[in-house]
Amino acid sequence: MKKIAFIGAGNMGEALIRGIIANGLFSPHNIIAADPDRPRRELIARELGINVTAENREAVLFADTVFLSVKPQILSNVITDISPTIREDQLLVSILAGVSTRSLEEKLKRKIPIVRVMPNTPALVQSGISAICGGRYAGSADLKTVEEIMGSVGNVLMVSEELIDAVTAVSGSGPAYIFLFTEALARAGRKLGLTGEQADRLARETVIGAGKLLKETGQAPEILRRNVTSPGGTTEAALKTFGELDFEAIVEKAVAAAYQRAGELGDA
Repeated sequence: MKKIAFIGAGNMGEALIRGIIANGLFSPHNIIAADPDRPRRELIARELGINVTAENREAVLFADTVFLSVKPQILSNVITDISPTIREDQLLVSILAGVSTRSLEEKLKRKIPIVRVMPNTPALVQSGISAICGGRYAGSADLKTVEEIMGSVGNVLMVSEELIDAVTAVSGSGPAYIFLFTEALARAGRKLGLTGEQADRLARETVIGAGKLLKETGQAPEILRRNVTSPGGTTEAALKTFGELDFEAIVEKAVAAAYQRAGELGDA
């Protein structure tokens, strides 16, 4: 059977491991995770029943598919570590924001099949959306393999690599935007006299319900927004205020800042 390794066992790595086990893509004894943090290794070994190691090279030697799930800031050290052991018959999958497949290919100095993925944190509850693209040496079978793996934690979208930074700005960072809005909505409720518990619950369930409505109806957000906006009503009053404060421009500027930062990470 095929074996898979994760270099880095943080939240996203753990989410992927849980997803592939739950969907029967890999059995725990065919999965290994490398992480320098001993308590973290012990935790995921105990909870998931997988192999763990402190050595990145050991993980690479173990597997057919290797996921890079570390911070971009430590990539250089990780590549230096695993470069002598990674092979051209292995598949390397990167979930690093801002790091292009060409950059990884140049660092490895070999024709390694590389697939780049931009997931998001709802993958932790198997409700993520991941965009994937292939490097110069990745074939259709490689993309299919990664599509199947990422499909275990949510939906998958194929894009050209030139769009990955835009994906990062919209969906990779997007959950944080929703969380910030939820915080602000709850805070506004408390100022109107609701208890903290009441405001938090109302804000949370409203966001969850709205997301479910978007997903299950398949209707455009513009249509759903118009459906709930009665002329002269409370929603219209709120939306008018958003318009006066140029809410759309704020969102556009925030997404543009995330997009710019993704490019800067790639240049680092």
